Amino acid sequence: MSVWSVVAFIYVGAGAVWWLAMLGAFLRTRQAVPFVRDFNDPAPAQWPRVSIVIPACNEEEAIEPAVRSRLLDAYPNLEVILVDDRSTDGTGAAIDRLAAEDARVVPVHVTELPADWLGKQHAMQTGLEHVTGDWVLFTDADVHAVPGCLHRAVARCEARGFDLLAIIPELRSTGFVLDAVIAQFLRTVLVAARPWAVEDPRTDAGVGAGAFSLVRRSVLDRSPGLAWLRLELGDDIALGQMLKASGARCSLAMGRGMLDVLFYPTMGAMARAAERAGFTSIGHFSLPRIVAEIAGYWAMEFAPYAALAFWRIPMLQIVGAILVILAQVTCVSLNRWAGARTLPAVAQPLGAAMNGILMLRAGVLGTIRGGVWWRGTFYSSSLLRKGRRVRL
Repeated sequence: MSVWSVVAFIYVGAGAVWWLAMLGAFLRTRQAVPFVRDFNDPAPAQWPRVSIVIPACNEEEAIEPAVRSRLLDAYPNLEVILVDDRSTDGTGAAIDRLAAEDARVVPVHVTELPADWLGKQHAMQTGLEHVTGDWVLFTDADVHAVPGCLHRAVARCEARGFDLLAIIPELRSTGFVLDAVIAQFLRTVLVAARPWAVEDPRTDAGVGAGAFSLVRRSVLDRSPGLAWLRLELGDDIALGQMLKASGARCSLAMGRGMLDVLFYPTMGAMARAAERAGFTSIGHFSLPRIVAEIAGYWAMEFAPYAALAFWRIPMLQIVGAILVILAQVTCVSLNRWAGARTLPAVAQPLGAAMNGILMLRAGVLGTIRGGVWWRGTFYSSSLLRKGRRVRL
């Protein structure tokens, strides 16, 4: 056997391990993460007060329909704190209209950003200062919820003693290519976050969700708090990890059919979001590291197809065909579980290629700029390094 053949077998073998791990991670996640719609916990004797905190920056089109979906919920003890984070469009006016229509809505307007704070975290902290509830629900301004979702979540936490419940939203379709990219992004995030270990107090696996993170206020007060996360761009995951490290009992659920969001409306929007996550949390502010990670990621993602295309060794061709089926089964099954379309998941090679390109773009821009732009403010790499909290 030639050296080239040995290298080929080692490479395809590594690809087999990668895809078996992916399938195993999905199966463990599906087993451990329940659907909100299947919750059947008994209602508490008295519903605790819940304060929903929604930071919004230039969400003029999205915020009214999303908030109205929350206000349709008949939860008996609710306040909704809407924080206008220095918006330059009609977001502030929309918030004031909602407050005028419903006494449960508390409007808050942020006009200045303090030094050494990210805009979203500062808006969340500002909203938290107006909270009167026993529970705080942090959620984004474009998230839609079905009536009854909050009841189920609160009953779950009260009955089982959870201090944090994060819900993964159903992602609304945006188009074939973007859906394919998002499908791959969701898969890699799920593996990195280890959802199956979130409820295990013996692990450090913790996760929040920008769409829905329900937190017991007393536990949040005992933690380092949002000020500790003020410069963390991966704020949702960092929130879960911080609370888990503080002794909180955490849980994760799937919101399919109960909670949904338009993740990114365009490829450009996703590319801009990738600039911050790709360069900081994933790439550790290092272009060489990002390049190495992308090379490894592509090598494993494309291993099944490389085995079929580049080597005329019967055994490798058989293994490659099996791995292609394994990759397709894994990606399609995850999309179906999450409520996403099937066809974009089949385009796994396209999604993997585009994800790598977005991460490479983030690394190049972050290196050239010496930091990232977010919500109209520039943050240097040196500043963000000091505030980095997420562990992947």
